[in-house]
Amino acid sequence: MEIKSYNLLNVGVGGQGVIRAAQILSYAALLEDYKVRTAETHGMAQRGGSVASYLRFGTEVEGPLVPRGKADTILAFEASEAARIFNYAGPQTIFLINKKIIIPPVIHQMNMDYPDIKQISEFLKNVSQNIYFINADEMAMNLGNPRTMNVVMLGVLSGSQTIPLKRESLVQAIFSYLPTKVHDVNKKAFEMGIEKGKNIRRDFNE
Repeated sequence: MEIKSYNLLNVGVGGQGVIRAAQILSYAALLEDYKVRTAETHGMAQRGGSVASYLRFGTEVEGPLVPRGKADTILAFEASEAARIFNYAGPQTIFLINKKIIIPPVIHQMNMDYPDIKQISEFLKNVSQNIYFINADEMAMNLGNPRTMNVVMLGVLSGSQTIPLKRESLVQAIFSYLPTKVHDVNKKAFEMGIEKGKNIRRDFNE
């Protein structure tokens, strides 16, 4: 099926592999001969600041920035970052959210309140009913390599069929961007994510 335009926003904080995941997705789209446009925004990323990567691909894609309210999918590696960019979502947007909250140090220092998972979920459901949380950090830890969390999330994206890219293209792109020594564990992470994504897909169809 020809895809004219697909919009994905990948968000998280510095050190979670947001940019690497976006590079993998971009390359997978290129492997399928789509036009690809990307853009990034990040502040103090190396210190745990917000990171956002915009990915647009298809046969009729021009500009790199996802229009507000037009994201097909928001892939969030940290839950509060999904809430932070809610205005890019619309009623049909699918949120795939790692069930992880990283509280900025300044919040602790100033003894301020910070939203929990329940509050984030309730807030986002005012935007879209397609909100799915994944214990991706826990899944990566079970594999013995917490750095595979981003690949777990890519597996969820693939298994839930929320991105119109072939699994084979994604695997090829993952292997192209990661050192050979971590191919095996990342393959397991991707497959684990796919199985979780399949469960989410069943929810779509109910």
